[in-house]
Amino acid sequence: MKRAVLAAFAGGATFVLLVRGLAGCHRVDAGQQEVNVVINGVDAGGATTEASTEAGLGQGQVDRAGHPLVTVLLVPGALQDEYNAQPSLAGSLPRTLEDALEARLVALDRLVLDDAGPDPVDWPVPDGGTHPLLPMTLTDLLLVDTALPCATADGGFAASYLDLEREIYLGGPAHTTCGGRNPSEPVVDETLTLLVTGGRAPVTQAVAGPTRPATTSFPYLADPN
Repeated sequence: MKRAVLAAFAGGATFVLLVRGLAGCHRVDAGQQEVNVVINGVDAGGATTEASTEAGLGQGQVDRAGHPLVTVLLVPGALQDEYNAQPSLAGSLPRTLEDALEARLVALDRLVLDDAGPDPVDWPVPDGGTHPLLPMTLTDLLLVDTALPCATADGGFAASYLDLEREIYLGGPAHTTCGGRNPSEPVVDETLTLLVTGGRAPVTQAVAGPTRPATTSFPYLADPN
């Protein structure tokens, strides 16, 4: 298994979470990439913000939470507020956002793994075209087929992450699962493997998985260890 050192790619920046509400603005340091999430309402001084309404505390869109790692890894920190404010079903994004996303997709494809030297290009960008993963990244929606089951015959979850996206955006085989993501699936590893090697070689964050798998019934919590 090959391991990608993402801290170097992220530039060693600080992961910053900003939440603004009744208690004002808070900062939480928890990782590598700077992310700003702002909930508009009433600030610490009691003044109302632009999202407040006469009916009470108003909230606008503060985050886009589709595929893991898109916002924190592919969108530069200075553009994350603008990216998060974009409608999820928008047909296109501002050119600055599209260029920034594509630049990081290209950089990840060439990320050096271990001591093996430069990584081969798995996602060539055609002349005058766009990165093959850009359309899926810009849409950034988890796709689910409700006509298919998410569990297997033995009562566990089926591995289904990105099955529909591979078919629709990448011309892959027809999906046979419900898609989406299940609570036990290693979606970060699967995302990194797609972005860095196109599935040619696994990329892992070196986390084997939960000590106990999630259950397939709500609220999907595993028994305590």
